[in-house]
Amino acid sequence: MYLENNPPARRARVWLATLSLLLLVLAGTQQARAQEAGAGDNSQEPKMSDLLRMTGKVVAESNAPAAVGKFKVKNYKVEELELPAPVDTEVGGKRVKVSKAFRVTVTGGPFPVRAMPAVVWIDDEAVGFGVESEDLDAITAVTFDESLLKDGATVYVSYGDKENKKDRSALPEKLKLNAAKGGNQ
Repeated sequence: MYLENNPPARRARVWLATLSLLLLVLAGTQQARAQEAGAGDNSQEPKMSDLLRMTGKVVAESNAPAAVGKFKVKNYKVEELELPAPVDTEVGGKRVKVSKAFRVTVTGGPFPVRAMPAVVWIDDEAVGFGVESEDLDAITAVTFDESLLKDGATVYVSYGDKENKKDRSALPEKLKLNAAKGGNQ
């Protein structure tokens, strides 16, 4: 009876609307499955929060008696982190597969909370943007570039971008790599 009272044009519109809705549901389901599959691939890459918590092997550490400079920097610790699986990353402008990372932590402060991020440097190369500890007495940056680690290098902290080398605070002790590491000299 319903079909008898409706003209064919209306039935066609209802049929098209139903078909369109069905296609939208199918497309959404496929997209969700594709995103889940992609998330599985990316989950193997370590996140910064993972790298900050991961247990590392200390390859360099200073023991200065007093803080110095504008940001009251005192000591550094460099730790080698073994990654759970190799990852592709950019090092020195090239895509490479790496199996370890290096966590550089600078202590001192209390470090100021600013709109611009902290930057940790080794000599004139930015290790990366730093993450402040909860009590603001440490800043940690992570790099995959082992070539930055050189005996006798100076460790710095600044705020802003990775191009601005002004207003950096140098740590009182030069980088001294453990003999077990060997160092890149």
